[in-house]
Amino acid sequence: MATSWTARAGLAAGLLALACGCQGSAAEAALPWIEVDGARAPQPPHAPIGRVLVLPFTATTAPPSHPALLQSAFAQALRATCGFEVVAPEATELPRTTREELLAGRARDIESLIRLHREWGCDAVLSGRLASSRAHGEPSAGLELTLVDARDGTLLWTARDVVDARDPATRASLLAYGAQEGITHSDAAQVPAESFARFVALSFVRTLYPPPPPPPAPDAPGSPGERAADTASTDGQ
Repeated sequence: MATSWTARAGLAAGLLALACGCQGSAAEAALPWIEVDGARAPQPPHAPIGRVLVLPFTATTAPPSHPALLQSAFAQALRATCGFEVVAPEATELPRTTREELLAGRARDIESLIRLHREWGCDAVLSGRLASSRAHGEPSAGLELTLVDARDGTLLWTARDVVDARDPATRASLLAYGAQEGITHSDAAQVPAESFARFVALSFVRTLYPPPPPPPAPDAPGSPGERAADTASTDGQ
């Protein structure tokens, strides 16, 4: 279950940030969001990621519009916060072979990735599955996501979590996010599906941000730094 996030930076160190500078603007950093579970590869990609293909999201049981809303929201978040060039085609725009592989769960096969890299000129492919979604009442989305290097099949990032507005902390963050978008409803069930999708996408994409630098360690007694401070203090007397 996702948990509220306030003052500290992203859950996972930004694998792609090392190669592409996923940082987000100051305005985006100030937006309310939710901490979600994500994991990154131990090594950065062998070459910078510039263009990302966001495949149509698949779904088990979900309202027909929800996968497309989330695909669009993730494309927007990756474009805005990471500076990627992003292409997010509809299923009808994909070649028949790609559609069949997507439905069969084979879009991550190396042969498929190489073909996508060639057809779309992409460096990485984001695949998403909407495992659960609530059509009525307070919104919810359970997502499984992978980002794969289309050039060599390396798994770059994966995330899996549920963002459920029935959770009090999630509801509060969602309403605060909605207020930033000019939505004045105090009932999470009244938040538009598009706004909820953007909130979810922002929360997941934030796991690509680099972690904050650790605070500097205090100088140990007798260290050069402390001796220099003592000398400066004595000289000033």
